[in-house]
Amino acid sequence: MPQIAVINESTAIANAAVQAMLPAFTQQWNSDLRSIWPVEAASFAFFPSGQAPPSGTWWVVFLDNSDQANALAYHDLTNEGLPISKVFAKTIQADSASLSVGATHEICEMAVDPWLNGAYQDPSGTFWAGEICDPVEDDSYGYTIAGMLVTDFVTPSWFAHADSPAEVDFKGHATKAFQVLTGGYAQKFDPKKGWVQVTGASAKKSKRAKPQPGSRRERRARLSCNWKRSERKWP
Repeated sequence: MPQIAVINESTAIANAAVQAMLPAFTQQWNSDLRSIWPVEAASFAFFPSGQAPPSGTWWVVFLDNSDQANALAYHDLTNEGLPISKVFAKTIQADSASLSVGATHEICEMAVDPWLNGAYQDPSGTFWAGEICDPVEDDSYGYTIAGMLVTDFVTPSWFAHADSPAEVDFKGHATKAFQVLTGGYAQKFDPKKGWVQVTGASAKKSKRAKPQPGSRRERRARLSCNWKRSERKWP
Protein backbone atom coordinates (compact mmCIF):
# COMPACT_ATOMS: atom_id res chain seq x y z
CA MET A 1 0.00 0.00 0.00
CA PRO A 2 1.49 3.38 -0.97
CA GLN A 3 1.87 5.70 2.01
CA ILE A 4 1.66 9.24 0.73
CA ALA A 5 3.08 12.21 2.61
CA VAL A 6 1.30 15.49 1.87
CA ILE A 7 3.81 18.24 2.63
CA ASN A 8 3.08 21.96 2.78
CA GLU A 9 6.13 24.07 1.88
CA SER A 10 4.04 26.91 0.41
CA THR A 11 3.48 30.33 1.98
CA ALA A 12 0.37 30.81 -0.15
CA ILE A 13 -1.82 28.17 1.52
CA ALA A 14 -2.31 27.45 5.20
CA ASN A 15 -1.64 24.05 6.72
CA ALA A 16 -5.30 23.72 7.64
CA ALA A 17 -6.34 24.29 4.00
CA VAL A 18 -4.00 21.54 2.82
CA GLN A 19 -5.14 19.18 5.57
CA ALA A 20 -8.75 19.82 4.53
CA MET A 21 -7.98 18.27 1.14
CA LEU A 22 -6.82 14.91 2.53
CA PRO A 23 -10.29 13.32 2.83
CA ALA A 24 -10.95 14.12 -0.84
CA PHE A 25 -7.53 12.74 -1.84
CA THR A 26 -8.24 9.54 0.08
CA GLN A 27 -11.78 9.01 -1.22
CA GLN A 28 -10.94 9.75 -4.84
CA TRP A 29 -7.95 7.37 -4.84
CA ASN A 30 -9.45 4.52 -2.81
CA SER A 31 -13.01 4.68 -4.13
CA ASP A 32 -13.32 6.44 -7.48
CA LEU A 33 -9.93 5.67 -9.00
CA ARG A 34 -9.72 2.10 -7.73
CA SER A 35 -13.18 1.34 -9.14
CA ILE A 36 -11.79 2.03 -12.63
CA TRP A 37 -8.01 1.49 -12.59
CA PRO A 38 -6.03 -1.40 -11.02
CA VAL A 39 -4.22 0.60 -8.34
CA GLU A 40 -3.48 -0.34 -4.74
CA ALA A 41 -5.24 1.34 -1.86
CA ALA A 42 -3.28 4.27 -0.41
CA SER A 43 -3.11 6.27 2.81
CA PHE A 44 -2.41 10.00 3.10
CA ALA A 45 -0.75 11.80 6.02
CA PHE A 46 -0.01 15.52 6.44
CA PHE A 47 3.44 16.95 7.23
CA PRO A 48 4.04 20.67 7.85
CA SER A 49 7.06 22.54 6.54
CA GLY A 50 10.36 21.30 7.97
CA GLN A 51 9.02 17.96 9.19
CA ALA A 52 10.58 15.10 7.24
CA PRO A 53 8.25 12.33 6.11
CA PRO A 54 9.25 8.70 6.73
CA SER A 55 11.58 6.98 4.30
CA GLY A 56 9.76 5.01 1.63
CA THR A 57 6.79 7.34 1.31
CA TRP A 58 5.45 8.87 -1.87
CA TRP A 59 5.14 12.67 -1.71
CA VAL A 60 2.66 15.38 -2.62
CA VAL A 61 4.39 18.71 -2.00
CA PHE A 62 2.74 22.13 -2.09
CA LEU A 63 5.31 24.78 -3.11
CA ASP A 64 5.05 28.47 -4.02
CA ASN A 65 6.37 29.08 -7.54
CA SER A 66 6.89 26.64 -10.37
CA ASP A 67 10.43 25.39 -10.97
CA GLN A 68 9.60 24.52 -14.61
CA ALA A 69 8.41 26.92 -17.30
CA ASN A 70 4.64 26.79 -17.90
CA ALA A 71 4.02 24.03 -15.35
CA LEU A 72 1.30 24.50 -12.71
CA ALA A 73 2.04 21.07 -11.26
CA TYR A 74 3.73 17.85 -12.30
CA HIS A 75 4.79 14.46 -10.99
CA ASP A 76 8.32 13.09 -10.96
CA LEU A 77 10.59 11.04 -8.64
CA THR A 78 11.99 11.79 -5.18
CA ASN A 79 15.67 11.39 -4.30
CA GLU A 80 14.72 7.85 -3.21
CA GLY A 81 13.39 7.14 -6.69
CA LEU A 82 9.76 7.16 -5.49
CA PRO A 83 6.86 9.15 -6.96
CA ILE A 84 6.40 12.81 -6.07
CA SER A 85 3.73 15.30 -7.12
CA LYS A 86 4.67 18.98 -7.00
CA VAL A 87 1.82 21.50 -6.74
CA PHE A 88 2.79 25.16 -7.18
CA ALA A 89 0.27 27.16 -5.17
CA LYS A 90 1.21 30.71 -6.18
CA THR A 91 1.55 29.73 -9.83
CA ILE A 92 -1.86 28.03 -9.81
CA GLN A 93 -3.47 30.97 -8.04
CA ALA A 94 -2.00 33.39 -10.60
CA ASP A 95 -3.57 31.23 -13.31
CA SER A 96 -6.96 31.47 -11.53
CA ALA A 97 -7.08 27.69 -11.35
CA SER A 98 -8.14 25.33 -8.57
CA LEU A 99 -5.44 24.11 -6.17
CA SER A 100 -7.38 20.98 -5.27
CA VAL A 101 -7.94 20.11 -8.94
CA GLY A 102 -4.25 20.66 -9.65
CA ALA A 103 -3.27 18.44 -6.73
CA THR A 104 -5.70 15.62 -7.49
CA HIS A 105 -4.70 15.74 -11.17
CA GLU A 106 -1.14 14.85 -10.26
CA ILE A 107 -2.16 12.38 -7.55
CA CYS A 108 -4.40 10.43 -9.95
CA GLU A 109 -1.72 10.33 -12.63
CA MET A 110 0.91 9.39 -10.06
CA ALA A 111 -1.33 6.49 -8.99
CA VAL A 112 -1.83 5.07 -12.48
CA ASP A 113 1.58 5.96 -13.98
CA PRO A 114 3.95 6.32 -11.00
CA TRP A 115 7.16 5.99 -13.06
CA LEU A 116 6.02 8.34 -15.85
CA ASN A 117 6.61 5.74 -18.56
CA GLY A 118 3.18 4.16 -19.06
CA ALA A 119 1.65 4.14 -22.55
CA TYR A 120 -1.28 2.40 -24.24
CA GLN A 121 -1.44 1.22 -27.84
CA ASP A 122 -4.54 1.99 -29.89
CA PRO A 123 -5.96 -0.35 -32.59
CA SER A 124 -3.89 1.38 -35.28
CA GLY A 125 -0.64 0.76 -33.36
CA THR A 126 -0.14 4.31 -32.04
CA PHE A 127 1.04 4.65 -28.44
CA TRP A 128 -0.66 7.22 -26.17
CA ALA A 129 0.93 8.43 -22.93
CA GLY A 130 -0.75 7.10 -19.80
CA GLU A 131 -1.63 10.53 -18.42
CA ILE A 132 -5.22 9.97 -17.37
CA CYS A 133 -6.21 13.52 -16.40
CA ASP A 134 -4.76 15.60 -19.24
CA PRO A 135 -7.60 15.05 -21.79
CA VAL A 136 -10.21 16.26 -19.26
CA GLU A 137 -8.01 18.49 -17.09
CA ASP A 138 -10.02 21.73 -17.16
CA ASP A 139 -11.50 22.72 -13.79
CA SER A 140 -14.98 22.83 -15.38
CA TYR A 141 -14.97 19.03 -15.72
CA GLY A 142 -14.10 18.45 -12.08
CA TYR A 143 -16.48 17.23 -9.38
CA THR A 144 -16.77 17.63 -5.64
CA ILE A 145 -15.96 15.24 -2.83
CA ALA A 146 -17.04 16.46 0.60
CA GLY A 147 -17.17 20.01 -0.77
CA MET A 148 -13.69 19.82 -2.35
CA LEU A 149 -13.31 20.18 -6.13
CA VAL A 150 -11.27 17.33 -7.64
CA THR A 151 -10.18 16.44 -11.15
CA ASP A 152 -12.00 14.27 -13.65
CA PHE A 153 -9.98 11.43 -15.21
CA VAL A 154 -10.31 9.14 -18.21
CA THR A 155 -10.99 5.41 -18.03
CA PRO A 156 -9.31 2.61 -20.02
CA SER A 157 -12.13 3.11 -22.56
CA TRP A 158 -10.48 6.39 -23.55
CA PHE A 159 -7.60 4.25 -24.83
CA ALA A 160 -10.11 2.01 -26.72
CA HIS A 161 -9.69 -1.01 -24.46
CA ALA A 162 -12.52 -3.38 -25.39
CA ASP A 163 -12.93 -4.92 -21.92
CA SER A 164 -12.93 -1.62 -20.03
CA PRO A 165 -15.93 0.31 -18.59
CA ALA A 166 -18.26 1.92 -21.11
CA GLU A 167 -17.62 5.42 -19.77
CA VAL A 168 -14.75 7.22 -21.49
CA ASP A 169 -14.08 9.40 -18.45
CA PHE A 170 -15.26 9.10 -14.86
CA LYS A 171 -17.84 11.91 -15.03
CA GLY A 172 -19.05 11.19 -18.56
CA HIS A 173 -17.93 14.40 -20.27
CA ALA A 174 -16.13 12.75 -23.20
CA THR A 175 -18.10 10.68 -25.69
CA LYS A 176 -15.48 8.68 -27.59
CA ALA A 177 -12.00 7.21 -27.32
CA PHE A 178 -9.06 9.62 -27.70
CA GLN A 179 -11.33 12.67 -27.44
CA VAL A 180 -9.51 15.67 -25.96
CA LEU A 181 -11.90 18.13 -24.36
CA THR A 182 -11.68 21.92 -24.35
CA GLY A 183 -8.71 23.02 -22.26
CA GLY A 184 -7.14 19.56 -22.29
CA TYR A 185 -4.41 17.76 -24.17
CA ALA A 186 -2.91 14.32 -24.79
CA GLN A 187 0.37 12.90 -26.08
CA LYS A 188 0.85 10.29 -28.75
CA PHE A 189 4.04 8.82 -30.15
CA ASP A 190 4.99 9.46 -33.79
CA PRO A 191 7.93 7.30 -34.94
CA LYS A 192 9.26 10.22 -37.01
CA LYS A 193 8.56 13.12 -34.63
CA GLY A 194 8.60 11.52 -31.20
CA TRP A 195 5.92 12.49 -28.68
CA VAL A 196 3.35 14.78 -30.32
CA GLN A 197 0.85 16.85 -28.37
CA VAL A 198 -2.85 16.84 -29.27
CA THR A 199 -4.86 19.71 -27.78
CA GLY A 200 -8.55 20.32 -27.29
CA ALA A 201 -10.29 23.47 -28.45
CA SER A 202 -9.20 26.60 -26.57
CA ALA A 203 -6.40 24.76 -24.79
CA LYS A 204 -4.58 26.79 -22.17
CA LYS A 205 -1.64 28.75 -23.49
CA SER A 206 0.62 26.89 -21.08
CA LYS A 207 0.10 23.70 -23.09
CA ARG A 208 2.40 24.54 -26.00
CA ALA A 209 3.08 22.34 -28.99
CA LYS A 210 6.84 22.61 -28.48
CA PRO A 211 7.96 20.61 -25.43
CA GLN A 212 9.26 22.83 -22.65
CA PRO A 213 12.10 21.68 -20.35
CA GLY A 214 10.56 19.84 -17.43
CA SER A 215 7.19 19.32 -19.10
CA ARG A 216 5.62 15.86 -19.11
CA ARG A 217 6.20 15.55 -22.83
CA GLU A 218 9.86 16.57 -22.56
CA ARG A 219 10.51 14.28 -19.57
CA ARG A 220 8.76 11.35 -21.25
CA ALA A 221 11.00 11.73 -24.31
CA ARG A 222 14.17 12.28 -22.27
CA LEU A 223 16.71 9.45 -22.49
CA SER A 224 17.10 7.51 -19.25
CA CYS A 225 20.78 8.45 -19.09
CA ASN A 226 19.64 12.07 -18.66
CA TRP A 227 17.10 11.45 -15.90
CA LYS A 228 17.55 13.41 -12.68
CA ARG A 229 15.74 12.86 -9.41
CA SER A 230 14.04 15.64 -7.45
CA GLU A 231 16.20 16.53 -4.46
CA ARG A 232 14.87 17.75 -1.10
CA LYS A 233 17.17 18.46 1.83
CA TRP A 234 15.46 18.50 5.19
CA PRO A 235 16.84 20.59 8.08
